[in-house]
Parts: sequence; structure tokens; C-alpha cells
Amino acid sequence: MNNVNFLALMGDDTADFNIVVSKENLLAFANLLILKDRQEQAEKAEQEQKQKVAEETFLTRKEAAAYLEVCETTLWKWAKPDCEYLLPVRVGSKVKYRKSDLDRIKLGRSRDNPV
Repeated sequence: MNNVNFLALMGDDTADFNIVVSKENLLAFANLLILKDRQEQAEKAEQEQKQKVAEETFLTRKEAAAYLEVCETTLWKWAKPDCEYLLPVRVGSKVKYRKSDLDRIKLGRSRDNPV
């Protein structure tokens, strides 16, 4: 495995040479590339999630009721512990609703199956 990292450093396009690599080293190099790609994908997904959370819009109870065209009592019923159809977010003493949750309800999707 010690000699695998040097392959990544050979970027000279004018060089013409042959390399003999054992299958163990080739496998180790492939695993190194896969691991690096997975780490990059995980970092990208984490960054997208952070951006999504930062861009999340919250609506008041009144705004949410108007958006869904229901009364505020319906929102309250949907947020009850035995129903949990809609999970409110408490900001101090205020109750807010994620617009993404409201969109999910508007499109007829459940919390368990958001797609």
C-alpha cells in the first residue's frame, strides 16, 4: 500500500511509461479512490442539508392556516401527540410551522412517506 499514493502524484501527460502493479496494490488504490469519493459525496450532502435548513421558511399559525386553507383548530389537531400529522416548531412562546411540512401536506404526502 505504501507505493499506491505515488500514482496520484504522476500527472505528467508527456510521460510514457508502463507500471506493474500487484492486484493487492491495485485493489488498495481502487478502495482509496472509492473512499475519497464517498467522503466527498458525504461532505456535499451535509453541505446541501445545512443550506436547506438555513433556507427553511417558517410560517406563523395564522399564515399556515391560510396557506393550507384550513382553520387554526385543524392545525392544532394535526399537531396533537396522538396525531402528529404536522409537527410545529416552538420559537420561544411562539408556534411556527415549516413551509416544507405544509407543502408536503398540500401535496398529500404523509410524514412517513415524504417523497
